[in-house]
This record gives sequence, C-alpha cells and structure tokens, in this order.
Amino acid sequence: MSTSLDKARAVFTRSCDAKTFNGGIHTVTFQPTPNRPNEDRYVVEEWDDISLESPWLFMAVLDGHAGSEAADYTEQHLPRFLRDALRSKLAGAGAEYNVQDISSFLCSQIEEFDHGIGAAVTELCPNPRGLDIEFIQSLITGPDSLALRRASSGTTLSAALIDRNKENLWAIGLGDSSVVLLTDEGNGTLAGQRLTPLHNTTTPSEYARVKLSHPTSEHNVLRDQRVLGILSVTRGDFSYKLPAAYSANIFSKLPSEHGYFPVHDVSNDNISPPYIASKCEVRHINLTKKKSTLALYTDGVNNIIEGRFLFRKEDPCKADAAAVIGALLQEPIDESFLENVFEHKVDSRWNSDGNRAVEAERWGQ
Repeated sequence: MSTSLDKARAVFTRSCDAKTFNGGIHTVTFQPTPNRPNEDRYVVEEWDDISLESPWLFMAVLDGHAGSEAADYTEQHLPRFLRDALRSKLAGAGAEYNVQDISSFLCSQIEEFDHGIGAAVTELCPNPRGLDIEFIQSLITGPDSLALRRASSGTTLSAALIDRNKENLWAIGLGDSSVVLLTDEGNGTLAGQRLTPLHNTTTPSEYARVKLSHPTSEHNVLRDQRVLGILSVTRGDFSYKLPAAYSANIFSKLPSEHGYFPVHDVSNDNISPPYIASKCEVRHINLTKKKSTLALYTDGVNNIIEGRFLFRKEDPCKADAAAVIGALLQEPIDESFLENVFEHKVDSRWNSDGNRAVEAERWGQ
C-alpha cells in the first residue's frame, strides 16, 4: 500500500510545475487531464520601485479557459500595467496613502486593462456585420489573430498586493478563483476566510445580477446554471460582452487549438450584451492584527474538495474550501476533519522538497 502511494505521489509530483520563492511563497500548477494543455498561469513579483524602502509584493492566479491566450497576456502585461500605474499614483506621497483609495484605484485599473483586450478587437473590426469571407480569413489567420484569441478566450483573476511594511493587503477577485486568508488562532489552528466572492452562477448574488440585467423575454440568459448555457463564470470573456456579430462572424470562425473545447457561437442568444461583467472586487485587510498565511487558488481546488465531478458525484462535500485549506496547512493538520472531507486518511509533509502547495493539491486526490 505504501509503495503504491509513493509511486502515485511520484507520478503526481512529476506532472507539477512547482516553485518556491523567497519569503516562504510556494506555488504549483498542473493539468490533471492527459493530453490537454495547462491554461492556468500565476505571478509572483516583488516591486522594488514603488517606494524607497522595502518592496511591495504582488501575487496572482489566472485560471484560463477556452485557450490560454487571455491568461498568457494577463500574466505578461497586467503586473507591469498595475506597477507603473501605482508607482505614478504614489509618487511624492511618501509613507502616507489612503488604503480605500488604493482599493478603488486597483479596481479601475483592472477594468481599464480588461477594456483594452476588447478594444483591440473593435479597432481591428469596427463593423463586424456583413463581412466577406476573404476579410474574415485575413483576420483570423493574419498577424492580429492573437488579439482575437485573447478576447475569445478568458481567464479569472485572483490577486494579492501587499505593501512595503507587510501591514496592508489588497485582495482582488474577478471570476471564481479564490483569495483566502488563513489566520493563526493561537492554538495552531488556521481559520480560513475567503476574501472575495466567487463570481459564478452558484453564487446567489451573481446569479441574480446577471438575470436581472436582461429583459425577461430572454429565456436563455442563464440556462443549465450557465451564462447563455455555456459559461459558469460571470465575469470575463468578450464573446459575452461584445455584440452578437463578433461571435457569429469572428470568434466562432477561429480555428480551435484544443479540439476538445471549440470556440462557441453564442450569437443566437446574445441579444442584450454584456452578459459578463468586467469589474473586479477589491478588499483591504489590515495584516497587523493576527499572524496570517495567504492562499490563492483556482476553482479546481474547490472541485477537488467537493468531489462532485469525480469522487463524490452523488454526495458532494459541503465543507467550506477555505476551512479545508486551513486544516491542511496548519500544524498539526486536523486529521479527523480532513478524513471526513476526503473520505480517506491524510498525511502531512510527505513532499520531500517541502513545497506545501504541492501537498495541498495532492491531499485531496
């Protein structure tokens, strides 16, 4: 039994792209389905030009879907976009800044970044109606096709910005990935708290927001618990933001680079866009009150814990994912609680290189 478990752990570890950064930051990304590309990305950066003192820390998790182009672009360009804007904003401010002002600033900057992805498409093709086949072909195969793929694919964004003195945290959420704060309760227990809501159709406020934003005559706004019957996240992709002609004449014509997930034509149900929002949610946390650990992860962690797609289809686990992550990472782990969640025993610190992110992913499988 032990040998089989060791072999399984070795196979899993080889499939992971895991790194450990200075400051005790552990990361991992992997694709559990063979022959499918990993569309997720992450960012860990120290910004040493925001102030003259210690650097600021920026971390992000990007859950790409329908292609990796949006996640790739966001990974490569959003950190610099925010860093430059924040440096300009705080220039001359010294040690003083309003934390709520920073929250609003981050929200507006991320919305502006998102808008730029869509603007690249509308600038290439201001009038998508009545396009001839030759022009469409030149768009989707030409040098600007990557801009179209960025907009037709999508990504969530869960991010954290921590100031130079490690006193202030801004948690950023756009989509259904999570930013979770694990606070030390003094007895070794880590209490988990999700800092931003999940922007998907299982969140009642998001479901209501999407439904009430469109005429009652539109019966397919939310079909089978998905936006236009396809997408579960309620913030992101431009196929659901731009007029239907973009989906019918451009996005749906893009050749899929991943045949298992074609580019969907949502033009028949796209009557009163946008159906997906661009606004993120930002929450400020004072880090001086309790010792804490931060965890950022995609909805894949929630799915593993619930087990509704594989292990517990008939009886999904209802435990709060944030609480489970806390129980996995505390010392000692909460064995009784975790065995009830996963329906098997859980070992602590089995990974020889000490990367806790790898362990947290593997424990639930």
